[in-house]
Amino acid sequence: MPPPLPPLGLFQSKSGLRAALLNLSGLGAGYFYLRSWVFFGITLAVTIGLLVTAAVMGAADNLLTWVPSLLAWVLATVVHGLFAGRQHDRRLMAQGVPPAARSKPLILAACLVVAMMLSLVGVWQTGEWRLRVADAAHARGDCDTATDVYGQVEGGFQLSMSPSLMDRARAGSEACRLLNSAQADVRNEDYDLALESYTDYFAHEAARWEDTDGSIAEIQFDYAGQLAAEAGELYAGEVTEEVSGTYRQAQETYAFIAEDLSDTPAAAEVPAALTEMYDLATSDYAGESWCSGFDQIEMFEGLDWDAAPDIADRIETELPDAALNCGWAQVDAGEFDDAEARADYLAAEYPDHEADDVEKLVTHAGAGRIEAEMDRAVLLGESDLDAAPFETGGGGKVSVEYVNYTDEEMRFLYVGPDKVHGEVIIEPCADCDVSSPPTDTSCLSDANAMDLTLDPGKYRILIGSTESLFDRPLHGDVNMKAGETYADCFYREEG
Repeated sequence: MPPPLPPLGLFQSKSGLRAALLNLSGLGAGYFYLRSWVFFGITLAVTIGLLVTAAVMGAADNLLTWVPSLLAWVLATVVHGLFAGRQHDRRLMAQGVPPAARSKPLILAACLVVAMMLSLVGVWQTGEWRLRVADAAHARGDCDTATDVYGQVEGGFQLSMSPSLMDRARAGSEACRLLNSAQADVRNEDYDLALESYTDYFAHEAARWEDTDGSIAEIQFDYAGQLAAEAGELYAGEVTEEVSGTYRQAQETYAFIAEDLSDTPAAAEVPAALTEMYDLATSDYAGESWCSGFDQIEMFEGLDWDAAPDIADRIETELPDAALNCGWAQVDAGEFDDAEARADYLAAEYPDHEADDVEKLVTHAGAGRIEAEMDRAVLLGESDLDAAPFETGGGGKVSVEYVNYTDEEMRFLYVGPDKVHGEVIIEPCADCDVSSPPTDTSCLSDANAMDLTLDPGKYRILIGSTESLFDRPLHGDVNMKAGETYADCFYREEG
């Protein structure tokens, strides 16, 4: 009967320690050392299966799941290797064969562990290299290639166990999507959308492409031209808020190119483009449609014209010229309030522009208003004004001294040479018996008599009540000569 086997502790088994260390690689090398082929095959298959599944299921994105799982599997093979090695030694000792004490398995175990670690590091570094390839294509603007490689990194290098690598690949792919969208918008001539897409792209943390050839400036330039054309199509004889806003946006876009993108080829084209846009936008002024031309020029007042200073000079000249000519056109059209508003504008904004003509415009507008009032007053009938001078004397002026021989106010309207005009209210007679007409010229001494001095010339005159709409006012033209005095008592005939 053989002697009993001495006790063999778990960590005293040399084969167990070697098998455990060899199993640290996860390849089942400890079982290969023990010639336990079944366990070797199972371990190798499970390890490969775990690695393939980890790669497919996204190990880098789920480190808390896969790292513990892989470590637990390796730890399980290590522990099981200790027990399997001890059993192996016990069998050898039962056969009277002492376990080998060679150091080669230990060296092999260390090499296998290092090889596995290097493999994982190799996967990681290969992924980093492919990411750099993708970034380089991205920086060239070749996002088709870049997106393909980014996808390869994301899908093929999960075993790198690097969440950072995955995040950077996805961010690069997202940035490329924005860049592709912007480039597609440019091809479709949707320049406003393209600029928004480019803005989103450059704001993205993974943006790599740089606008080295002035592409953005060219897009801005095309966008400004598109806006100007759109504003021209919107204009239908009236400057609306939409037309004005679109033109101003086009001008501001051109100005932005000239100032902020001044080192691009597009910036050199801005002055000519601005001049062309201004000429087209103010074509009514060139065609002497003064009022609409004024509105067109006013759209561009106050904008930054540093890129085309000659336009600023033109606005400074053309805007008041259009306003003055518009005022005269409004007088001709009977729009006297609007004409006076133009004159007020010129006096406030351009006090040195044709001051005499502006004053004359105000005079003509006022005269036009008086004549319009006369026309309304005689719509229902009139009485002929048979005005003859009361007396003739010396001097270069004409004196008008009419008396209101009624009990209500009367008005005296006149328009004369050079559109001199006015309206005078004649108060009722102070001490008159208005129940009957005056019998002599003593009525002319009334304290409320009108006292007006005029230059000689031909005057249109209307005298009538300020209260009755059905009054038949005195109306007519009177050729007044220097030195003449016109005096009379006007009364109301009953019936």
